[in-house]
Amino acid sequence: MATDYLSALNIGSGLNTTEIVDAIVEAERAPRANIIEQAKEERTVAISSFGKVKQNFETFGTELSKLDGKTGLSTTQVGTSIGLEITDSAKAKAFSNNITVSTLAAAHTLAFNNHASETASIGTGTLTFSFGKWNSDDTFTANSSRTDKAVTISTANNTLAGLRDAINAAAMDVTASILKTGTSTYSLVMQSKEGASQAMKITAVETSDVSGLSNLAYATVNTGVRTVDGADAALTIDGVAVTRESNTITDLVDGMTLTLKSTTSSAETIGATYSTTTAQATMQTFVDQLSNLGKTLDDLSARGINGAESGALAGDPLVRLLRGQLRSYTTSPIVGFGAKSYYLADYGVKTNQDGTLTLDAKKFKKQYEADPAGFSAIINSRVTTNSGLVTGSVSGTTYKAGTFAFDINDSGAATIAGTAMTRTDNNFTVSSGDAAGVRIDITGSGADANIYVGRSILDSLRNFSTKLVSSTGEIAIKIRDFEANSADYTDQLAALDKSIARTRARYTTQFVNMEKAIAGLNDTKAGLENMMEAWKGSMK
Repeated sequence: MATDYLSALNIGSGLNTTEIVDAIVEAERAPRANIIEQAKEERTVAISSFGKVKQNFETFGTELSKLDGKTGLSTTQVGTSIGLEITDSAKAKAFSNNITVSTLAAAHTLAFNNHASETASIGTGTLTFSFGKWNSDDTFTANSSRTDKAVTISTANNTLAGLRDAINAAAMDVTASILKTGTSTYSLVMQSKEGASQAMKITAVETSDVSGLSNLAYATVNTGVRTVDGADAALTIDGVAVTRESNTITDLVDGMTLTLKSTTSSAETIGATYSTTTAQATMQTFVDQLSNLGKTLDDLSARGINGAESGALAGDPLVRLLRGQLRSYTTSPIVGFGAKSYYLADYGVKTNQDGTLTLDAKKFKKQYEADPAGFSAIINSRVTTNSGLVTGSVSGTTYKAGTFAFDINDSGAATIAGTAMTRTDNNFTVSSGDAAGVRIDITGSGADANIYVGRSILDSLRNFSTKLVSSTGEIAIKIRDFEANSADYTDQLAALDKSIARTRARYTTQFVNMEKAIAGLNDTKAGLENMMEAWKGSMK
């Protein structure tokens, strides 16, 4: 506070005009500043609270991702010759098979020996790779599904290492490497894909100036170069003979990948079974995450009834909307998992009076053991059909769940849900209508079928959360709006202080002028008093 020197010297009115001005100015500023500061504080709290909502939805989405595909199905096996893994939980189901492995798949392997170094010259020209099968009579039958590939060697890469790199860069499923086989001897090793019909035939065309490339040809069988014959894997599954080009087999058991590690002397058993305990643990985690998120929204939006403290976002329409949407997911039917709809309540999820969720373990156990595949409606999105000649899949996240009729006529044209599909070989796609994004694959001439496109509630909630917390989501927009409001309030306070400074200056000037006037009157009073005293003295 500034010192009022006029008052201190008892000059003028004798009033402390500085304190008076301060009081008048503060009386004008305080109510307006309090309104702005309170509004700013509310916005600051709201920004922090919506940040908490965003963080909770992000955590929710992350935790849900950890549960994806955990339907309670796990692999079982007796023996170590076959590896088994669930690679598509949407298709995998319980099974048990006896398998024997008589032959492992092998990759055709060629070794060109006795090179002096990795930088040794090999000649220039072109090596053309063809792929197929070397027959028992040493003739070659080309693989009609593969095309020839040419590798050119010029003076720029005319070395053993240059050829190795050129082969690997050609992306033709041939791997080339260099092995140091002795003190000063090196071998160029070429290995094709596994399978009897993936063997290599290599023809050479040399340029006239630098010869030698023909030494790396394999146009006829050469047992001195061939180290491994290409071969298919041979096995039986429940007594049925099966061959595959690779030891990694993805199309034998739905949703499973088998890895053949060694041949077997007797049958080994592989399978998959459902575990109620594992599935219940997954369901409990899901319910806990969903309930915790709902409670956070309830606490932040609480109205403070009966003396309780209101939530930081009480009355906010977005929070009410989000809470309502979250509740709707817990009560809405889940479609696309067969002829009937599923509900969370089917698997024992109960909504309590306070809005939280709990899991009835007994009801879950009873329902899961009766219908373990139906648990996918909670945990695992999938596409299924009611025909062994028709399979389906879906792309993207915006597809519509439901049951769609697939109709194919004698000429091979097809529709889904009444919309014409585009055919490429034995698959059909559609880009419009309710079934947009669905792909259908047929075996043989196919058949009419029902296509069940199911989106699990876990996927629905995860997509909802992901969209919500994105930079263009409703929460981010709300936070940006509140931050803009907060900046506006800061500007309003600054503008108020400037206005108050002008008011203070005006009042100060007015009081200074008043003090000057009073001081002048006091001077006049003193002069008159002196004159009167002099006049009274002269009368004596």
